[in-house]
Amino acid sequence: MRERALAWGRELGGGAEPLQVDDVAALAGDGPVVLVAPDVPALGAAHRDAIRADLAAGVLLSSAATGDGTPFLMALSTADPELLALIGVPFNDLVAAAMARGGELGMLRAERRLASIGDGHALLADPLTPPELRALLAPLV
Repeated sequence: MRERALAWGRELGGGAEPLQVDDVAALAGDGPVVLVAPDVPALGAAHRDAIRADLAAGVLLSSAATGDGTPFLMALSTADPELLALIGVPFNDLVAAAMARGGELGMLRAERRLASIGDGHALLADPLTPPELRALLAPLV
């Protein structure tokens, strides 16, 4: 799934190689930043298109949550060092900081992580699970 998330990032970035960093503060600079977790099998074109639309509309912070409420996808319209420093803290703190800046917030479609056997069973039961993922999961769960 990591390679799939990297391919998604390349597509979003117009072919540019996604940066893989341990410290998101290192991303501070000009332009937007998109952060994605690789453990969400449903990450796809709909998310890419929604991120692009939100960034084009000037939305300061867009996010997509998982079933446990943690974000798996976040886009910042600017690589603001103060907002980047809040990545990984409770999500409400990041949202509050973005709201304090007066920017718009965007909410993208929620998805399920694949982090446990229970997640695997749920994905097998979900009719929207991609067939290639279903084939990989079936013998494991």
